[in-house]
Amino acid sequence: MSWRAFERIAEQYDEWYERNKDIYLAELSCLRSLLRKDGPCLEIGVGTGRFAAPLQIDVGLDAAYSPLILARRRGLEVVQGWAESLPFRDSSFSCVTLVVTLCFLEDRERALREIARVLKTRGRLYMCVIPSDSPMGKRYSERGKSGSGSIYSYAKFISREELLALLGRTGFLPMGECHTLIEEGVPNFLCLEAVYPGG
Repeated sequence: MSWRAFERIAEQYDEWYERNKDIYLAELSCLRSLLRKDGPCLEIGVGTGRFAAPLQIDVGLDAAYSPLILARRRGLEVVQGWAESLPFRDSSFSCVTLVVTLCFLEDRERALREIARVLKTRGRLYMCVIPSDSPMGKRYSERGKSGSGSIYSYAKFISREELLALLGRTGFLPMGECHTLIEEGVPNFLCLEAVYPGG
């Protein structure tokens, strides 16, 4: 299971954001440009809280416990749990964010149906991905195949078209998007905003 890999490397993972600050800030700015908070918001796959803390997300969830210790130090309310079986009541949140988390989930459709369950009517989902057909996505995929023990050996990247199809199958309506880290004319980071109409 991919989350076990994050248990072992929480500090190392967190340090990546310091070593790659320009990339991190570009990704953060992209998501911030879309994000609309009009009620409590949940981040799934919160990790060490690098996105949730500056975006003032209310609750962070992650399957791996070690990263949550660091997220809590950043002042976040955190919960250990799984995207496919969210430990929250129906209609608990106005928005949900997933930042480069979808590629590590074992059952994407089940996770999105759980997100729909915990979202209020017309709640918003913000999903950020490294597209599978982007230069970065291709590099990370190759690194995952190298057998070097990289966390990317657990990742299954998704294209923009596949992401839109997944949203459609689970009842979400795409509303907006942003992208950044352009390389060879292709964005390496893509965020989609989608609304769950309810019902």
